[in-house]
Amino acid sequence: MDATYFLKNRTALIRTFYATGAQGFVKLKAKIEAGEPPFDDPPYSEDPEPPYLSEWMDAETSLDILGMASLSMLSDSLKLYLNTLADRVIGFSFENRKAAFREGFVPAYFAALGEILATDWSDCPIDRGLIEQIVLVRNRGQHGEELSTFTVTLDAKMLEKHPQPFFVTEDEVSALTAEDGSLGSFLMPSIRITVTGLERAIDEVNALAEWIDSRLDRAHAWRIQQRSKGESAA
Repeated sequence: MDATYFLKNRTALIRTFYATGAQGFVKLKAKIEAGEPPFDDPPYSEDPEPPYLSEWMDAETSLDILGMASLSMLSDSLKLYLNTLADRVIGFSFENRKAAFREGFVPAYFAALGEILATDWSDCPIDRGLIEQIVLVRNRGQHGEELSTFTVTLDAKMLEKHPQPFFVTEDEVSALTAEDGSLGSFLMPSIRITVTGLERAIDEVNALAEWIDSRLDRAHAWRIQQRSKGESAA
């Protein structure tokens, strides 16, 4: 089975899903900012806030929700790809699955594939930290924190593992690194899945699959070795 082919079909659809869904919200924000109809005749108000601020913020929140949904699909696609490698492409399993997955399925699969593909990953150009954050952020995004907002923040555990998080704004990254003790702040950075961040994440997942594909001959050698071990044990 060509797992990479099917993975790329899914990631291509995720790109289309986000781009198509975002168009309406991006246009709405642009119309408000430019004062175009139907936002060209705001009602009289003594409120110092800009007119149609609520509509603009709703569009921005909708983009955040769309981004999180897209990242969730990407995380699921990555998991399905790795499971397919194990079950149908390479053929391997975890002796103690609970222990292997204690730190998450991405580290578990990187450890297993490292042995199978005879690599310590130093020769792999993929940002493994970003790959892991795709899953961590997806998991975090599945659970809302406050009824009054759709905003989801990172937590201290994630920041300890990834002190320069990928899915946050540059301003919040700067605040995190501005002074010692930032991780102890009461204000954890908000998760933001921008089009640029999503595209980079998709590219990284695709590149990981391509890199693994280029080394599947090593998996064949590993299978032969495992078979020999089994015959010797018998």
